[in-house]
Amino acid sequence: MQGEAAPGAEITVSFMDKTYRATADSSGAWRLFLDSHASGGPYSMEITAGSNEKIVLDDIYVGDVWLCSGQSNMEMPMQRVKDNFPEEWEPPINALIRQFKVPQECDFSGPRSEFSGGCWKAADAQTLDEFSATAWFFARALYEKHPAPIGLINAAWGGTPIESWMSRGALAPFPAAIAGSDHYADDAKREEITRANEAAIRAWEDNAVAADRGLSEKWQNPQTDIAAWNEITLPGNFAAAGLAGFCGVLWLAKDFEAPASFIAHNASLWMGTIVDADTAYVNGVEVGNTAYRYPPRKYAIPAGLLRAGKNRIVIRVICNNGEGGVTRGKPFCIFTHNETVELGGIWKYRAGMSAQKRPEEFFFQRQPMCLFNAMIAPALQYPLKGVIWYQGESNDPNPHEYAQLFRLMIDDWRTQNEKNLPFLFVQLPLFGEPEDNNEASSWAIIREAQAKVLSLPATGMAAGLELGEWNDLHPLNKKGIGRRLALAAEKVVYHQPNTSPGPLVRGIERRGSRLFISFNNCGKGLIADGQIHVGIVAGENVFRLPADIDGPDCIAIDIAAIENKEPEKVLYAWANNPRDRQLYNSDGLPAIPYRLPLKNIY
Repeated sequence: MQGEAAPGAEITVSFMDKTYRATADSSGAWRLFLDSHASGGPYSMEITAGSNEKIVLDDIYVGDVWLCSGQSNMEMPMQRVKDNFPEEWEPPINALIRQFKVPQECDFSGPRSEFSGGCWKAADAQTLDEFSATAWFFARALYEKHPAPIGLINAAWGGTPIESWMSRGALAPFPAAIAGSDHYADDAKREEITRANEAAIRAWEDNAVAADRGLSEKWQNPQTDIAAWNEITLPGNFAAAGLAGFCGVLWLAKDFEAPASFIAHNASLWMGTIVDADTAYVNGVEVGNTAYRYPPRKYAIPAGLLRAGKNRIVIRVICNNGEGGVTRGKPFCIFTHNETVELGGIWKYRAGMSAQKRPEEFFFQRQPMCLFNAMIAPALQYPLKGVIWYQGESNDPNPHEYAQLFRLMIDDWRTQNEKNLPFLFVQLPLFGEPEDNNEASSWAIIREAQAKVLSLPATGMAAGLELGEWNDLHPLNKKGIGRRLALAAEKVVYHQPNTSPGPLVRGIERRGSRLFISFNNCGKGLIADGQIHVGIVAGENVFRLPADIDGPDCIAIDIAAIENKEPEKVLYAWANNPRDRQLYNSDGLPAIPYRLPLKNIY
């Protein structure tokens, strides 16, 4: 533990019938180490500095502390998944799981020795909303088998690449990244960039209000004549209605019939996600708004606002960059506890104003090193049970560097923590429209880089492939992800054997015109969810061939039909959202995507 006092002050810490002493240095900083203790609590601690200052800390527990880091899928709070897992808020809620939310800050000057703020919060009906969903479900699963207090240091920030979380030393092989970060080291320059960026965005948004005919003419009112408006099918991308590249404000309207029973109940309006921002009105009354594309639109409609018979919903959508739309495959309806009115189908639309693309927002947190300095360096000074990490989506533009970057980061965090820190991570789930095997897939390349890190000691992976959602960068099944991270912890940290992360390729051999691929982590045997298919790369072609399970840990592929094509590689589940991903082990864990060269067996 550490703190600040007057320079030269004598520090005394009394904890569990033992006294520890330190002396503040010339700057007032002090640090000391407590003996290890068995898990338990609550305990009290008394800290004195000199003869005049005393602090008493209560409700202290001894247990395991995990550093939880990455981008938005680690940051995503429990509140976002409340409708999916309402049972988590039912008492009793485990108050021995606690979270410390690290302030989201950048620092370009160098590593900090402590956080700028924050406090530990025990899980309860109010605070659980704020917990990282991935981290909470991980901790809950661990506690079921290892009932000791668990502390979660939540140091995550959406949209950030791995370089943001790396130190200067770790990035030494990437001098351009270091130079890019140093470019923003000057406080005045950052303030100037921030002012200019905010002013440009504010001017665009002010114009979107001032020039919007829909606002001035109050198109949200149910009396507005929409008969001459154009038609559009929703959910769907606006481009399908001839609005490709549209930027500005689009008004959407739909009349619908509601049963008389609706008027007696509170109702909910769910619209999936909308690109980019929206305000929703029901019968002329605003019921909700969201300022950016990713959160699900879940708006409450108070009792009495809906009428038996004809009603109107109007959505004012702000399109920033020409990619507007209402996401397909998400709930798009108004419902009460027992009745639903679907909203999908033909809508009316009219542009309120059009504009050039909105200026892009500049994010300092996406620059190299700055988050390591402010949000990671302080945590690495303390004893940690391990790290859980969920990141990689923001490195999509340059996936080939991820393998080296990821390994460098892990090694560096371990060096700075002065121990072989267990490091558990989530392999990226599926995302996007289903695709055939494609060797250029950026997410598949990142998944391969993540799997390769398993060659480092004390690493474990949660295979998230089928837990993703094709239409959502932020899949909601964080319980599945958290539990698979806990499986990795069981294997890596607690040395309990299991089949995590799932079937991993062990080897490949050729017998005549058949290929045989063997796997580890098969449990009682491989199983297939439908016909297994793989891709065989031959020149510029990828041939889709069936594969069959051949024994408990092997699949067989007959390539006789394409042997004359000079096959080069085997691909499995090799796409952002692979259409073919049918192989699992007996514990329900998916086979890890792979590509295997054939040059050594042909």
